[in-house]
Amino acid sequence: MPIHAQAQTANPPAALVLQGGTLIDGSGREPLENAVVVIEGNRIKAVGKQGEVTVPAGSRLVDMKGKTLLPGYIDGHCHLADFMGEIYLNLGVTTCPDITTNSDDWTMAQRDGTAMGKIRGPRIWSTGARLVGAPPSWARGGTERGYLVRTPEEGRAAVRKKKELGLDILKLNEYVAPDVARAVADEAKKVGLPLTCHCLDVFLAAEADFAGVEHHWALGMTSISLDKKMKTHEQRMTGAIVTSDLPYHYQTENFDSIVQAMATKKVSWAPTIATWFRPLSPSAARFKERETSIVDDPNTVYLPPYQREQTLAQYDRYEKYSPERRERAQVGYEKIQDLIRRFVKAGGIIRAGSDPNNGLPGLGVLEEMTMFVESGLTPMQAIQAGTINVAKAFRKDKDFGSVEVGKIADIVAIEGDPLKDIWAVQNVKMVIKDGEIVDREFHKDYRNPIPNVRPWRPTPREIKISPASVSEGTEPQTITVTTTGNTQLNRFHQVSVNGVLLETRFVSKTQLEAVIPQTILNSPGTYPVQVISPGDFTSNSAVSYMIVSFKK
Repeated sequence: MPIHAQAQTANPPAALVLQGGTLIDGSGREPLENAVVVIEGNRIKAVGKQGEVTVPAGSRLVDMKGKTLLPGYIDGHCHLADFMGEIYLNLGVTTCPDITTNSDDWTMAQRDGTAMGKIRGPRIWSTGARLVGAPPSWARGGTERGYLVRTPEEGRAAVRKKKELGLDILKLNEYVAPDVARAVADEAKKVGLPLTCHCLDVFLAAEADFAGVEHHWALGMTSISLDKKMKTHEQRMTGAIVTSDLPYHYQTENFDSIVQAMATKKVSWAPTIATWFRPLSPSAARFKERETSIVDDPNTVYLPPYQREQTLAQYDRYEKYSPERRERAQVGYEKIQDLIRRFVKAGGIIRAGSDPNNGLPGLGVLEEMTMFVESGLTPMQAIQAGTINVAKAFRKDKDFGSVEVGKIADIVAIEGDPLKDIWAVQNVKMVIKDGEIVDREFHKDYRNPIPNVRPWRPTPREIKISPASVSEGTEPQTITVTTTGNTQLNRFHQVSVNGVLLETRFVSKTQLEAVIPQTILNSPGTYPVQVISPGDFTSNSAVSYMIVSFKK
C-alpha cells in the first residue's frame, strides 16, 4: 500500500502525525501496533495507540498502515565524503558520526551546510582530524592528517581546541602514547566530549573511560599476547597480511576478560564486520545484489568510480583466495562472531557501522544488522546497534536514537517486520529527519557544493612515463605509466594529458597504459601527464612530462 499524506488545512500544519503503523521505538520495549506518533516542530510530542492519543487540529496525517516505524538509523562508524549524503538518506540513515580524518574546517562546513539544508545528507557529529601519535617507521601513513600529540600537555591542548571549534567527538589513533591517551581522556571528560579510538589495548580504553573503540581488531589485538601482538600489527600495516587474515590470530581464551572490562565501564564497540567480512555471510549474494543495484542506478552516476570498484572488489578478493586461505578467514570470522556474542551477553554496547572503505556508506550499517543476527544476536539487539546504542555511545541519547516523547523526530518507515526478518530494515519507504519528511531519492545531477579537501582514495604521488619523448607526427602512441612510491594504482585510475582523460588500461598495481591521441602528437610541445582519480579532484599525481619534438 503506498504511503500517502493528507493536508487538513491550507495553512502550515500544527503537527505531523504518523498513524496506523507498528512502532519499534528502539528502547527495547515490545512493538506497539496501530501506533500514533505526533511530531511538533522537530520533536516528538506524543506516542501511543490510535484512539488513545490526541491528534492536534489541523495536523498533517500520514497513513502508516502496513508499515513498521523505527528510529532513524545512525551509522556507528561513518567516514564522510562529499558524494555520500544521498546514499545515507536513501537508506534511512539520518545521522553520521564522522569517525574520520577529515580536516576540522571541512567537516564543520559539511555539518553546518547539512543542518541548514544546503547540503543533502544526514546530520553530522564529527571528530574532524583525529589526534595521532608518531607512527613506527614501518607504518603506512604519517601524521599529516591529524593533530600530533606527543606529550600530555599537547593532548590536553588539542582537546580544548576541538571543544572550542564545536566538534562533537574525539578520536585517537593507535600510536598515541598511553600517558598522552590518559591525559586526553581526562581532559575530554572535563570538557564533555566523548572519546573513541583505534587501539590495540582496550584495557587502557576501559581504565580511562573512553566512550568507544573502533573495529574488531581493537578487541582482537588486545587478546593476542604481547610478544606476538606488535609483530602481527606490523604485518597488517605493511601489507604482509590483510584484515581478513588478521582474526585468525585472535586468542579466544582471553576474550572474557576483555569484554568484561569493556562492559563494566560501558565502553562501546563498533566491530565494522560488514566492510571486510560480508562475503563470508550467508547473505553475501543478497548483499552483492543490493550493492550493485545502487552503484548501477542511472541516478547515481555521480558516484566516483572507485566507490563501485572498492565495493564490488571485496567479493572478487575472496573468490581469488586459495581454499586454505578462505578457510583461515572463515575461522577468523567465527572468532569475531564469538567475541560479539560474548560482548553483548556481558552487557556491552555494540554499534553497527558501515566504515565505507570496501563497501557502501550507510548500507554497511544495515548489512551489519543482518550479520549480527547471523552471529547470534536478537533482531531487537541488532536494531538497537544501529540506533540507540550509537546515540548512547556518543552521549546523544537524550535527544536521539529512539522514538520517544521529547526526542528529535528521526524516524524511518519500512516494509516488513524486522523482528521476524532482519532484512526488512533495508526496505525503507519513508525517512523523517528533524520532524520533516525528506526527499530520499537519488538525483543524477546532484553535487556537493563543498567538495572534499583530501582524497578519499589516494593516487600515487610520483610517476614515470615511457617513452617520455616522441617526434611530431608519430602515430597514436601507447605510453606506460609507472608508480615510484608505496601508494598503489587501482582500476579506477586514469591518465590525463593536458587535462584531457585518455583511454587507460590497468596493468597492475604499479602500472597503467594509456594511448596518446594523434591530435597531441601533431604539435611539438611539453605536455603534462598525470594520474587522476575521476570524481575526486584532490587526488592527482604529480606531473610527469611528455616531450613532442620537431620532426627531423
